Amino acid sequence: MKLHLHNKAIRVACVEDDQSYRTLLEKLLAPERGFELMGVFKNAEQAVRPLLKEQPDVVLLDVGLPGWTGIDCLRALGWNMPSTAFVILTGHDTPQHVFAALKAGACGYMLKTAPVEHLLEGVRSASCGGGPLSPEISRLVISSFHEKSTESRKRIPGITPRESELLNLLMQGFSAKEAAFEMHISYETVRDYLKTIYQKLNVRSRTEAMLKYIDLQKTAAFVGM
Repeated sequence: MKLHLHNKAIRVACVEDDQSYRTLLEKLLAPERGFELMGVFKNAEQAVRPLLKEQPDVVLLDVGLPGWTGIDCLRALGWNMPSTAFVILTGHDTPQHVFAALKAGACGYMLKTAPVEHLLEGVRSASCGGGPLSPEISRLVISSFHEKSTESRKRIPGITPRESELLNLLMQGFSAKEAAFEMHISYETVRDYLKTIYQKLNVRSRTEAMLKYIDLQKTAAFVGM
């Protein structure tokens, strides 16, 4: 995923079926806050062609859309829009919704109840390659990581010890900058590690990389039994 240059407006599109929330997003994602709103769509079917044409930096997707769900839209568009960060913005916080979205390639998952500044910061973070999660979602994800982790972590073929160390720190809830501090390396080196990890695991986001790593850990543990 490309890194966004802060001196340029962040190009954002939204897919949201609630009229009042669409109006709110139109007001929030304003030029004076550093955003360029490429379009606000009431359903996924309406959004597909414009999104493919415009290739915005960030797409905000509701889950509970009429017709195609936000997750359906993400699965259909994600691989055709490699430079776009897809962020789920919804009222649904059940584990099945969260993990289905993250496995489909969402780089972040935010609740509509999040404070406005948190929402805007989440969009900015996503445009720079981050993985914004509402606190409630972050706790759910981290809890799941802890439950699924094995007592003795298995080596994954192709993943170096330092890359494994980084992934394990991220799964514990460390940010990329905090992981850099823990590993005594620069933030730029962490970003280089992440880029290599994405390529090796064939994923597009930090959260997707962690989910894939967990699946590989489980497979390795099963084979080693």
